[in-house]
Amino acid sequence: MNPIAKTLRPLASAAIFYYTTLWLVSLVVVGTIAQKYFGLQASLEKYFSAWFIQPMEMPIWLPSGRFTMALILVNLTAKMLFSTKWKWKMAGINITHLGVMILMIGGVMTAYTTIEGNLAIQEGKSSSVFKDFHQLELAVTDHSDPEFDHVTTFSEGFFTEGNTFSDSKVPFTFKVQKHHKNCEPVERTQGKQSPRLKQHATRYQFEALPPDKQDQNAGGIEVEITGVPAEAEGIYLFYFDPRRGGIATTIQGNDGKDYSIQLRPRQYELPFSVHLKDFEKLDHAGTMMARAYSSKVTVTDGDSKDDIKIYMNHPLRRHGYTLYQASFIQPNQSGIETSVFQVVYNKGRYMPYIAIAVITLGLLVHLCIQIPKLLSASAQKPTIGPKEPTKPTEHSI
Repeated sequence: MNPIAKTLRPLASAAIFYYTTLWLVSLVVVGTIAQKYFGLQASLEKYFSAWFIQPMEMPIWLPSGRFTMALILVNLTAKMLFSTKWKWKMAGINITHLGVMILMIGGVMTAYTTIEGNLAIQEGKSSSVFKDFHQLELAVTDHSDPEFDHVTTFSEGFFTEGNTFSDSKVPFTFKVQKHHKNCEPVERTQGKQSPRLKQHATRYQFEALPPDKQDQNAGGIEVEITGVPAEAEGIYLFYFDPRRGGIATTIQGNDGKDYSIQLRPRQYELPFSVHLKDFEKLDHAGTMMARAYSSKVTVTDGDSKDDIKIYMNHPLRRHGYTLYQASFIQPNQSGIETSVFQVVYNKGRYMPYIAIAVITLGLLVHLCIQIPKLLSASAQKPTIGPKEPTKPTEHSI
């Protein structure tokens, strides 16, 4: 055995799989209970999407879902490479292990590629932009061009406290002072007269809040802006509440242009456009409660146009994106209805189906290999019948 294989062989231990699986079950139980107190998204991020978890702010770190799943994947890979017996009689077991590995790889793809958001379209309107459910972005818009707006966005990955970020299309720089996943603006109690505080920051400050149980978190970011005229440099607050929206702030850059800055849900562009022709809602008899609702849309994809009806269990699937009929907004004053679609993008969405097929094949192969052995063993097993009566033993006296 070569030194590398000898060094990595302990990673194939069955004990690693047993204990990590037991720990994963514990995380599922705790994470499920936590949803009641912290909300679905916060529980997912803490117990499943994170690498490590710090229980009750104690000075220790325990493996979270992502590390546990990674360890199981490494264990299965090591088992396949260093401990698996590549013989016909083990073919079924090996195929089953391969199916489990595919399932784990699909989980990795889902964790790093999934995007979820919503697309709201009024009747008669078209759109190809949907908004993320959970992620925010700082959008800087240049309105100087009469033809169209130039928008530069910075995702939440830039919002680490102390981080400085900018872009060649933006003539000023941001430095993050504080970032809150969920907060509320409260009256500023100290430093109101500080010349470094600008606009909303002169009156308000952010107060951190625990995650919202309904996943309606209001994000806030406090940044220092430099690279603008001296009187405009200082601390600014940007805030977005999913219930009430956000407020844009206008700043003039050193290039003399006005820039609108706003914290908003992260936006993505679909590779096709959706036009809502008609939204239909059916109510339960004698009530205003929706029994069913659907949307008739026209999908423009390049030079092609397709008329499609989206309704329950009949989503629109195109270019890896899936649009589900999720909700609706009651008619506005003009009587125009709005249909709301849930948009999901997931490169690993087919992996569970492939994994289940491979696992099923592995179990069938294993069963087919074992059946002849079972039949042979059954044929060779002696028949148990009634015992012959034994003669009494004679003893001489």
